[in-house]
Amino acid sequence: MTQILGTTHQRLQGILARLRALAGPSEGQQVLSDLEAADRRLSEAVFKLVVLGEYKRGKTTLVNALLGAPALPMAVVPLTSIVTEVQHGAMPEARIEFLSGESRSVAFDDLPAYVTEPENPQNRKGVRRAIVRHPAPLLSEGVTIVDTPGIGSVFEHNSEVTYQFLEESDAVVIVLAADQPLSAEERRLLRALNGITERILFAVNRVDVLTPDETEASLRFIRETLATLEERPPESVHPLSARQALEARVQHQPPPDDFVRFETALHRVLIERKSEILTERAERLARKATDLLALRLESERQTLQMAQGELGYAICQFHASTPAIEHKLEESGLLLKHRVENIPKVELRQVADDTRARIMAALWPKVETTVRSAHDRAPREVVRQLSGEVGKWVVEELKAYYPATERHALRSLAAALEEHAERVQAAVGEVVTLANELLGMQAAVPRVIPPTLDRPRFYLKEWDYSGGQLRGSAWRLWLPRRWAEPCALTELRELLERRVNQNLEAVRYDWVLRLDDAVRRFQVSAREQLAAIIAVIREAMDRARTLSADGTSQARLAELDQQMQQVTQIRGELAVDFEVEPPAGRPASM
Repeated sequence: MTQILGTTHQRLQGILARLRALAGPSEGQQVLSDLEAADRRLSEAVFKLVVLGEYKRGKTTLVNALLGAPALPMAVVPLTSIVTEVQHGAMPEARIEFLSGESRSVAFDDLPAYVTEPENPQNRKGVRRAIVRHPAPLLSEGVTIVDTPGIGSVFEHNSEVTYQFLEESDAVVIVLAADQPLSAEERRLLRALNGITERILFAVNRVDVLTPDETEASLRFIRETLATLEERPPESVHPLSARQALEARVQHQPPPDDFVRFETALHRVLIERKSEILTERAERLARKATDLLALRLESERQTLQMAQGELGYAICQFHASTPAIEHKLEESGLLLKHRVENIPKVELRQVADDTRARIMAALWPKVETTVRSAHDRAPREVVRQLSGEVGKWVVEELKAYYPATERHALRSLAAALEEHAERVQAAVGEVVTLANELLGMQAAVPRVIPPTLDRPRFYLKEWDYSGGQLRGSAWRLWLPRRWAEPCALTELRELLERRVNQNLEAVRYDWVLRLDDAVRRFQVSAREQLAAIIAVIREAMDRARTLSADGTSQARLAELDQQMQQVTQIRGELAVDFEVEPPAGRPASM
């Protein structure tokens, strides 16, 4: 748990414990499920920091500097070839997980035999990942550091492993070199990160090998380039020397000031922000549990004061009326499903048509110029070369346009979910209003909390980089240039269009799956929350009828008054400590 938000978490955990005691072990199961979910939110404070960069930029040295010890192997040749996760542990230890599903504990000194290119070339040992445990203070705050293979080295499979791991990141540190700023491969990495995470820090390593003037010139170039590529603010770029920081830590001395500034920024970007998100989610669940508990207690208290005849009528009416409200909710779910299905069917197809036109306009002149300017080569040779490059060109263009598709899809999804959320909240309001009228009370309408929607995004492994085979007659390309060249252009244009269409269709289908999953989860969540409201009121009625029959209603009324006072106090603490408004007697917006 982070030091900064630890107090907030402790206060919230205290509130959850009090709510759990009020709910009781054998009743209030709907309340208890929300409290358990809130507890899980607080325990999820694990922050995955992925360290990326081109080979030999000093990524592993930077990780070791953050740990304060040379825990991971370093060398002067491209070394790391396996993803290595560094987690907190009381004592240093290492475990190797294999692609076969097996795992094996290894001595710390034996780690290079599994995670380095010289000792495990091309990953012949079938290692999936290495897990290292270390008692570093940063790790004790819930951070897991992921050291990835370098991109752009002669070992192409290393780049593939790194790109496949991008989706795992909560935050990313990209390690650059002050003496070799921003290569083409690093630009490609930045484009690949587009839409995956906005929490990116740039560590400009090896400033110790440059003069101050050279360092300033290098930083100016990096910041200007990043501004054109990513519009990154200057404060996300941190000059440092990982080697000097590691040496200082090993000697139990404070690291240089520039490294301290980097760690401070890292803590703010990685830990504080995610802690705030996790706390906010847990707090919303606590508020929901408080509302449910208040509704149950109020329903039971009011029901206990009713005559048996009135109570029987209220119970019958409540049971008879709620199915119609549940049916309305099902109809709302169908409306949501229909509207969201139209996003990839209609809206994204228009985006795809616009994108297709832009990409063809950008790439076809490039293909045409290459063919017509290669007078010293036979058309068949040029076509063979271009047929292998066209797929890569298409993917690079599409990666640039994909964020626009994502923004459009998420905007349309958010609008559809907002309308559905209003109908769900209205259904909950109907149930509570019905109970208020039947029982003669003025209970507040609990808030409806939508499920967490993880940001949908297109997985890079699904892009089609291949050029593919031409579909025309190969013999035409052996004709004299005046006949072969037009044939080559025709076939290459068809190949280019096919690659664009295949990738656009992959994007569309990706969204079909993700949007369908989002709708399904929202529908399930809506049903569960409405069912919880109905169950809470029915439970209160049934309990009150049992107590009235036993003659213990007066003792229970006094107990309910005390519990309601405690719930009111908790509600006030949530409103003050977490800056929310206590629920009013009408539906709250989501």
